[in-house]
Amino acid sequence: DICNPCRSLEQCIEWAGRISEEYFAQTDDEKRQGLPVVMPVFDRNTCSIPKSQISFIDYFIMDMFDAWDAFADLPNLMQHLDNNFKYWKGLDDKKLRTLRAPPE
Repeated sequence: DICNPCRSLEQCIEWAGRISEEYFAQTDDEKRQGLPVVMPVFDRNTCSIPKSQISFIDYFIMDMFDAWDAFADLPNLMQHLDNNFKYWKGLDDKKLRTLRAPPE
């Protein structure tokens, strides 16, 4: 999971969708069974996938990959990370909650 933001954009989008669906299903099951919801942000009716990706990158990925890059020189991964962050930020700036912008 942690390498996803450093993949090519299309792979990043694909896997962000897959992991989001996994978390949505977990939240659905917890609600259906009357259990405490572990990750309420992953309610499929209210979740912003771009916001979740931005938060994941900000809180977990950026500093870790900056450190790895300083140690191992990972320019391709860092370029993907930058491009993907900008992609998610662009969707969030447009107030979109989905994996992709609708066709124009």
